[in-house]
Amino acid sequence: MLYSMSREKDTRGKILAAALAHIRRRGGADVSLGEIARAARLSRQAIYLHFADRADLMIALIRYVDELRGLPQKLGRIRDAPSGLAAIREMVRLQALDNPGLWPIARMFDAVRRQDPEVEQSWQDRLQERLKGCRAIVGRLEAEKSLRPGMDPSTAADILWTVTSLRMWEDLVLQRNWSAEQYQDHVYRMLLDSLTKGDPADGASIRGR
Repeated sequence: MLYSMSREKDTRGKILAAALAHIRRRGGADVSLGEIARAARLSRQAIYLHFADRADLMIALIRYVDELRGLPQKLGRIRDAPSGLAAIREMVRLQALDNPGLWPIARMFDAVRRQDPEVEQSWQDRLQERLKGCRAIVGRLEAEKSLRPGMDPSTAADILWTVTSLRMWEDLVLQRNWSAEQYQDHVYRMLLDSLTKGDPADGASIRGR
């Protein structure tokens, strides 16, 4: 029984690894279960033994990617940063370093969610979870009296959420050819100027910290 469960887990992992590699090779283009099956060297029927449909596989894949990139630990560094300003730096750094590998999967996920309510709900849940994290950072800025005077906390959280979004990264890095260093420096500076009192001590390059 234990052997059977282990073998099933291994096959599921093989499918997810093959799907991830194939989607990245395709640059996030829409791919079918048949393509994924061929990439994993399995039949479509074998895929259905582990995933109900493509939507089920995509939801499992995004969780698999989160685990591979150590997302809980990285979010912990944001949460445990010594100040709200430091948390913003960590958040911008996370986007700069992780988004190149995450983007093809997110692009595929975005295509599938438009066709499947379950994937759409998973997408919205992730967006809401990120917004919750942005609100927590703004709450720290407010408690530390670093929030820009007159700035509404809800508006500040919306700005932080939008500016650090994958869509913003895509526009700046993939469309406008910004380097990771440019992205980190300029986005952090923009957030510092927009949301905080702009303490000069925290205006240094993000890469030097």
